[in-house]
Amino acid sequence: MLGVVQLGSDALFARAAVPASLPRAVPRAWGTAIYRTIDRIAPAPFVARELGREELRRGDTAMARAYAVTLPAGGARDALFASIERARRDEGAAIEYELAGLDLPRLRARIDAMATHPRAAYALAVRLRDRLATTTTHPDALANTDWRCGMLATNAVYHGHRPARWNPRAHRAFLAAARMAPYDNTYALALAAYYYRTSDNARARRWYRRVVTLNPASPDGWSGLGSIALREGDLTAAHRYLATALRYGPTAGSARTLARRLAARERP
Repeated sequence: MLGVVQLGSDALFARAAVPASLPRAVPRAWGTAIYRTIDRIAPAPFVARELGREELRRGDTAMARAYAVTLPAGGARDALFASIERARRDEGAAIEYELAGLDLPRLRARIDAMATHPRAAYALAVRLRDRLATTTTHPDALANTDWRCGMLATNAVYHGHRPARWNPRAHRAFLAAARMAPYDNTYALALAAYYYRTSDNARARRWYRRVVTLNPASPDGWSGLGSIALREGDLTAAHRYLATALRYGPTAGSARTLARRLAARERP
């Protein structure tokens, strides 16, 4: 039986094989036929899952669904149902299955694809965050989703939505991410940038200092400190921070921006 399953698998996944390899030469139809025979004799979840995927590739969503309903509850079942609903052009139902199964790669890709519609993307990110919060198995993913919520709320402001509504959401999200993952510089930097953007120089300085404490070679951290110094009129400190930023990241965008701002300030 094991050899038969292997032959069926080789046929179904032949396209993933190296062009000159033996599995690539096995007709795909063999794999489907073998798996269907196995499904009749000794049904197994992995067989039903692959047959469902194969029917979906053929465009037969009804048959794909017939296999999906035989799968045990879990991520594989939810993922197949999500693919079926997306093939049926029901994006809402597909997302519901992905949320149920916590299909993080697909959900993140969907959120990223919606970035030009920040309110809709934010709403989906919040739903993902709330779903993750009900588990204790994805703490890193929860912190990352909070950070994404903050970025999307910030994006909403840039798209002209009311700062009074969206800035507090960004703040809560960035702060939650930074507290949940206190040694992740991405989240510390995001919170520092938020405070700088909202002109809270004291908090921005504190968090930029945390960034360079966690990573003394962070050009963004040193550039942030230089930007605060420039805003406060301390050009000497701004140049000092810029020199440090350029030492660690001579092509960093944040350092170049600070250099341009300094040059503009000093221009006669």
